[in-house]
Amino acid sequence: MMRGTMLVALFLAAPAAAMAAPTPAKPAPAAAAAAAGGLSPEGRAIAARVLSPDPRLKEIQAEIMTIRQQKAQIIAGTTVDVETLEPLLRREEALMSELRTRQNDRLLALLRALPDADRIAVLHRAAYPPRLDGAKGATPATPDR
Repeated sequence: MMRGTMLVALFLAAPAAAMAAPTPAKPAPAAAAAAAGGLSPEGRAIAARVLSPDPRLKEIQAEIMTIRQQKAQIIAGTTVDVETLEPLLRREEALMSELRTRQNDRLLALLRALPDADRIAVLHRAAYPPRLDGAKGATPATPDR
């Protein structure tokens, strides 16, 4: 498939997938580790303080969902107005970047505030999140022999 055609196909499929599974503002991996008891009592207290709710994350989420709905409407038409689509794509890109930056800043602030043992627990939980099927945490892929 030609590269341009592949990009169009991916672009057309993305809004449907995004609408079916919106991208919520995920708690930082540290928050998940704290909730799962991976931190010391001191670490949990620090995490609760550092990871206080961020109202801007909810604003970003809401705007991203609105943009995705608008994109889906534009794409659903018989013709696509690229001039209308472009600013939506640019705004979504900026919002996604802001979301990632805010989440990374919160994680880094937490890591700076935690003692070393809790830092390791947070980073380990981020690298190997627990599996929902009851199995032990995910492990790095090993080649089959």
